[in-house]
Amino acid sequence: MVQMTIADQSIVKALPGNGVCSDCDVKNPQWASVTYGNLFCLDCAGAHRSLGVHISFVRSVAMDSWTPQQLAQMKTGGNDKMNQYLKAKGVDKYTPIKSKYESDAAQLYKLVLKARVEGKPEPTVLPKPTPKSGGSAHAGKSRDPNGMERLPGETDQQYIARQTKLREEAKARMTAKFGGSGMGGVGSGGRSSMQGIGSDPSYNPNGSSAGGFDMGSMVSGLGSVVGTAGALASSVVSDDNINAMKSTSASFWGSLTTGVNSVTSSITAPEQSDGLADLQRQVASQKPTQSKYGGFGSGSTTGLGVSSTMPQPTASNVAPASGGGVADEAP
Repeated sequence: MVQMTIADQSIVKALPGNGVCSDCDVKNPQWASVTYGNLFCLDCAGAHRSLGVHISFVRSVAMDSWTPQQLAQMKTGGNDKMNQYLKAKGVDKYTPIKSKYESDAAQLYKLVLKARVEGKPEPTVLPKPTPKSGGSAHAGKSRDPNGMERLPGETDQQYIARQTKLREEAKARMTAKFGGSGMGGVGSGGRSSMQGIGSDPSYNPNGSSAGGFDMGSMVSGLGSVVGTAGALASSVVSDDNINAMKSTSASFWGSLTTGVNSVTSSITAPEQSDGLADLQRQVASQKPTQSKYGGFGSGSTTGLGVSSTMPQPTASNVAPASGGGVADEAP
């Protein structure tokens, strides 16, 4: 994509009617619609942009970039060509922009201009619109992806046959994906319990079974499971197992008791003799029986240098003194 050169701008602006806006009378328009190959003013460009690019693709003549095909459409088109074509279809130049460019005439001119650029035959009518996804054919598929609903005009036999075919196809797909086991449930007997309408001609709604489901088979299977569980429980709680469990429990309890007693003895037993206790006993054995610092009344005077033969005062040689004092010792 390249910007429009001065030469290309001169060619486009020189086309008949491009000197004024294609939708009003403003001179020297600088905006263009690639879709219709016409030029318009700034105000009309805003209205064109509001329509959406699927209606009108707006570009600036001087500022935007252009592809070769877009330049070809601008050089092939022109304001007068478009307005004359629309006028012939009953659409006036001054018709409101929304109504003007959303008209069938404008939509057809868009295809005509493109055909002229590509050298193809010009269309004379608009192509028929393609059915939207909301149509009856597509809507039926979207609402019923599994084909369970009855088709219009389908008889009972045709509906049953179609459902049977769909079921067989689904079964084949499940077998190919999961193997021969399929998705059969308990008591299914190799057949699916979710069969379609009319898939089992032998079905009896008043009977004891439904869709191949056998209640007796289910009860029998449950009884077998319960019996197996009972036998397993009996083997677990047999006499031998109970005796073995008792012996193991007694051994474990004895070991636990012995360990607790050992811990208790180690905690309560007196501490073993260590070096400090021995030192204390040696000091006590070498300690003198009498201290040289014996005090008054200690019963020992050797520490004071007094002979042990010194007579001790007695009641016979000590007389009471008058005045409450102590009498002198008699000579």
